[in-house]
Parts: sequence; structure tokens; C-alpha cells
Amino acid sequence: MLCPSSLVAALLCTLALLDPPAEIPTLFAADETCPEDQLAEAPAIDPRLAGLWQRWETLSEGDPMRFYYFHPDGFGIYRYGKVGLTNTHSFDYSGGDGVLDLRFRKTDAAHAVGYRLEQADGRTWLVLAGDPREDAAQVRYFRPEGPGSQLGPEGPGSQRRPEGPAACALGPLALPVLSDSSAAPTGALGNRLWGEELRYATGGMGFSIYQFQPQAIDGRGVGWHHRGDYDEWTTESLTFRQQGDRLALGFPLRHEAASTSLALWTASDGVRRLRIDDDPRDFWRAHTYRDMGPSFACTP
Repeated sequence: MLCPSSLVAALLCTLALLDPPAEIPTLFAADETCPEDQLAEAPAIDPRLAGLWQRWETLSEGDPMRFYYFHPDGFGIYRYGKVGLTNTHSFDYSGGDGVLDLRFRKTDAAHAVGYRLEQADGRTWLVLAGDPREDAAQVRYFRPEGPGSQLGPEGPGSQRRPEGPAACALGPLALPVLSDSSAAPTGALGNRLWGEELRYATGGMGFSIYQFQPQAIDGRGVGWHHRGDYDEWTTESLTFRQQGDRLALGFPLRHEAASTSLALWTASDGVRRLRIDDDPRDFWRAHTYRDMGPSFACTP
């Protein structure tokens, strides 16, 4: 089987984190295996943990946000910050008999956390004793209502595209498979994911991704910028307006505005490229991003 870390780093197969891939990405060999899979059986996982568990209600830009997302195959994320500007840590986990074992991928820090599930106030609550991300004896997280807050009857083998909280919880980990961008409007940025990746000599892969939602008739739209290395990354909401070869960007929580020239073209490989001449998310250095396929609805 493919290692979850390989699926993360590949990016092109990231929907496999919620659904099985239609085919194995060419970036990795088909017979790649995880060493731990050859030595031991998969750890036990309490199926009740699977899904999204949220610390607080979130409604407006700037509201505090903290949540855990547990995938039933034993990996997930912890996200914290405010609506519109968050940081995300990925982890592997196992859990059963009231003990949740967490191991964060970036630091390899391991934690044994007590847990129980409760019903109160019409909600299901996950109560953690010894939450490694909170300075409290016990912390309560509720399961939000709506599509994607937990895996449905189809289970992890479903081919249904994830929606709602589950679709956006993983951020870059829920990006669609790289697709032929020839069907995209030639001069439009909206409803697309524009990404740049860099493999590190020390291991892993970094990325910068602009995620633009569909544009209005006047070129305005909203979106997000993701930056990190697939073990930890930030997500920041933005507004944008495209007028010909000019792009205006706004970052609400930082009260920051920027404008730059841009260029769009189709490269020899048939995939579109976007050049941002003064990229505000790398100290106004020029960057070239590739079209990674259609965007999806998400709240960071």
C-alpha cells in the first residue's frame, strides 16, 4: 500500500486521503510500501473518532478556530487560529479503550491522550484529557452538523467527493487530482488552484498554492493562500480582482492590500501557468504557478 506521507507529498493524489485513488500517481512507484506495514498490523482505531471535532462555533471572519479532524485510516490534522488565518499540523493516530495516541508528523512528538464521548445539549462531544494543544486538564470538542462532519454510511471506501467541513478540513490535502487545464477559460484565474512545489534536499516537499473561487463579472472573487510543507501549513483568506494583466489582492485579517502584474499562458505540457510578478506571499518575488485543477468550497 502507499504510505500516507507519500500521498500527502504527492499532492496530485491528495483526494486519496479521503477516497481511494483511481490510479497510483507516477511520482511514486506502484510497489512503494511503508516499512511499518511490513512489520506490524495496523493499529486499532475507534471508528467513533472519525470526522471533524470543533472547539468553538465559528461564524465571522476573525472568530477563534480550533479543531481536530480524524480520518478513519489513522491520520488527521489539528488546525488553530482565526477564521481567515490558520495554521495546520498533520498527525498519525490510533485509539481505543479511552486512550488516543497522537504522533505529529513534523516534530515526531508523541502524546497519549485520554478521551471519552458524551451526549449533551443535543450534540456529541469528544472530551480530551491531556490535550497536547491546550493548557487545560480537559477540553471539549463538538461534532458540527452538516455534510462532511463525519463519514457517511458509504465509509472510507466511498467514491463520493467529500463535501462541506470534511472537504475543506484538510486544506491542501483535499486538493483534486491534477487535471487537463485546457477546458479552463484562457484568461481567467477564478475557480482554479494555482500551485508551486519544491522538493527539499532534507526530505519532504514545500508548496505555495493560491486557491481562487469563481470570479464575478467585474473580475472580483475570494479565495485562500496555502503555504507550508504538507506536515504543517498556513491557510489565509483573501479577496482578489483581475483586470486584464493586473491582479489586486487583499488579505482581510492582516489588513493588507497588494497589486501586481500577471501573465497567463499554456505551457508545452498543455498545463496553464500563472506568473505573479510581485508575489505578496514571498516578499514581492516573482513566482510561476501551474494550474492544478478546479477549486472547491472551503472555510479555513
